[in-house]
Amino acid sequence: MNQLPRRARLYWGLVVGAGLACLALLVPRAPFTKEFVGIWLILAALDFFSEIYEVELVFRRSTSTAMAICAVAVYIGGIPLGILTVVLGSLAAEVVLRWEKLKRGPRQFLTYVGFNVAQLVISVAVAGLVFHALGGTSPPYTGWTQFIPLLATFLAYVIVNTSLVATIIHLTEGVQLTYLLRFDLRHLHVQLLTLGVLAILMAIVYPLSPWYVLLVGSPLMVVQISIRSYARLREQAKEAFERIGRIVGERDPYTGTHSADVAELTVRLARALRLPDEVVEQLGAAARVHDLGKIAVPDSILLKPGELTEDEWAVIKRHPVTGAEILQGLEIYEGVVDIVRHEHEHWNGGGYPDGLVGEKIPLGSRILAVADVWNALTTDRPYRPAHAAEEARRILNEMAGKVLDPKLVEAFLTIMS
Repeated sequence: MNQLPRRARLYWGLVVGAGLACLALLVPRAPFTKEFVGIWLILAALDFFSEIYEVELVFRRSTSTAMAICAVAVYIGGIPLGILTVVLGSLAAEVVLRWEKLKRGPRQFLTYVGFNVAQLVISVAVAGLVFHALGGTSPPYTGWTQFIPLLATFLAYVIVNTSLVATIIHLTEGVQLTYLLRFDLRHLHVQLLTLGVLAILMAIVYPLSPWYVLLVGSPLMVVQISIRSYARLREQAKEAFERIGRIVGERDPYTGTHSADVAELTVRLARALRLPDEVVEQLGAAARVHDLGKIAVPDSILLKPGELTEDEWAVIKRHPVTGAEILQGLEIYEGVVDIVRHEHEHWNGGGYPDGLVGEKIPLGSRILAVADVWNALTTDRPYRPAHAAEEARRILNEMAGKVLDPKLVEAFLTIMS
């Protein structure tokens, strides 16, 4: 835990402490009857397998159908059953998932497991408080108005769970607090709605038989498969374009390392400008594939050591258009297409492919252009050695207001000083 920043350590302690307090104060209220223990074991088993097959959607953000299981536990047995389900199911899953960290030392293992389980306990406790505050009752249900507390409880669990995770990621990685919640609502709203409905359905059938909960819970696996398929498609798309980038790099070794370096510089500038994390992520993705269109440029032109003819330049100038066309329509590169297409536009309108002027050039393209030019100036090229940093700064300042956005040049040179 000492590896965490100071504020993150304090936050970790507060979350774990609050989780333990909920555990100590609320679990003793559990009745532990035969019926209670039976449904507890069923829900804990479902929770365990849901957590084991969690899906990482964005960096350090995983999701699973366990949120529906926890909601059902609250509906049936209140906060005590919800917490006990987490303690048995999620704790066992966390031990399995983080076992490799235990081999490196107990401290890191306890840091991850302690926080993850504690934030789930808190999420269940808050959801349970909402449930009782709205007059929620255990099944059976006889009127539609009884479903309002159920939906509110599920929503409360999702918001609290996402917020607690977002805060620790914010304190350790600098990601905006609202980023993960916006991501869930934008990309997973259908899955979240389905989980909420299934949670209510599982509670409805519980009075018929606890085993019916297992039967109705089977569609949760369909939702889990849907989420995993979505994540897999995103990952496969990234891998496909990384492979294409490696192919381009094999033809032109400069391009291969250049794109990775430009991506790092682009992200630094975007963060310095305090752009939203979604935009920063887009810019990093755009920078890594901004030269993708060079795959369509013949070797005789791409690798030519001397000056290019006018016709050859025309072919080179097509590469941002080609790159944009390759990325067009891919969800994972949503918002990236225009950035790639217009990266070679000039502030004074003298660039290509569309001759855009000033702020008509997308902001992402202007940011990428500054990072691209700096990297080009400070690396060896076939026709000249790399410029020294001071010389590169002078040239970049000369290009400000002509080729590059002057305000972005000023901001970039500030972070490079």
